[in-house]
Amino acid sequence: MTSLADLDQELRRIGSEYSGTWTYALIDIASGEQIGFDSDDVMPTASLIKVPILNALYQAVHEGKLALDDRTTYREEHRCLGSGVLERLTPGVEMSVRDAAVLMIIISDNSATNMVIDLMGLDYINEQLRRLGLEQTAIFQRLGERAQGLDARTMSVSTATEMTRLLALIARNEAVSPEASQDMLRILRRQDYRHELSRELPWNEMNMLLDYKQNWVAEKGGAFLNGIRTGGAIFHGARGHFVMAAFCEGGMAPGGTGRESEGNVHIGRLGYAAWRALAAPPTEDALAAAE
Repeated sequence: MTSLADLDQELRRIGSEYSGTWTYALIDIASGEQIGFDSDDVMPTASLIKVPILNALYQAVHEGKLALDDRTTYREEHRCLGSGVLERLTPGVEMSVRDAAVLMIIISDNSATNMVIDLMGLDYINEQLRRLGLEQTAIFQRLGERAQGLDARTMSVSTATEMTRLLALIARNEAVSPEASQDMLRILRRQDYRHELSRELPWNEMNMLLDYKQNWVAEKGGAFLNGIRTGGAIFHGARGHFVMAAFCEGGMAPGGTGRESEGNVHIGRLGYAAWRALAAPPTEDALAAAE
């Protein structure tokens, strides 16, 4: 297995080719060792903030403020353009609280995210972040509100260090409770969008890796204007278990847009390098090395 120091050098080499600002952090779950680059710099999160929202929801359930099987209704005030499906539907659709959380994560549904936010309120979500010692992570407004314009830093922010700390709590079954952590992990593993940290892994047509019970990625990504791309993931493989977060902003190199943008490609290269170094099955790593 590659040492973390060697991996850090490789990730920095990859990062040096990115034209904008980037940061990353990684924690090896077994050893607790950490590496990173500018990992305490505050960066816009885009939809990666949905992981802290998910954690706050499960804390509210743990405290008895609501239940996952409570019913909640999609209303006009929840509608938000962008990713997801609900904004294309007629208000009045009813679902369980957990189903709204699933939509928020696996297809990054912005309207479902507002439904979840409104169950707790922004203050409660930020209070839970402070309770965990995540001082630089915050959500400032519901999704789709434009009073502050289109500056992503007025919407939500975090650091690579803090995002990996939260993901590590989930990975270790230490977020809220073991049962809550396991359910959050189940939702994150069902991610439909593999466009950030895991984009270069060998996903099959069923959105699974070979020997999927051993090799899997639980993740969430995000994207916004000005080349903002973000990713946070829990990687589990035959050779290791680690969490990683990466942020980029400002990279607008020609040659790709949308999910093929410079930021997506950059974050994908970081994630794949870490996967190959720390967790990929030996056969997969050997095949990749021979290419």
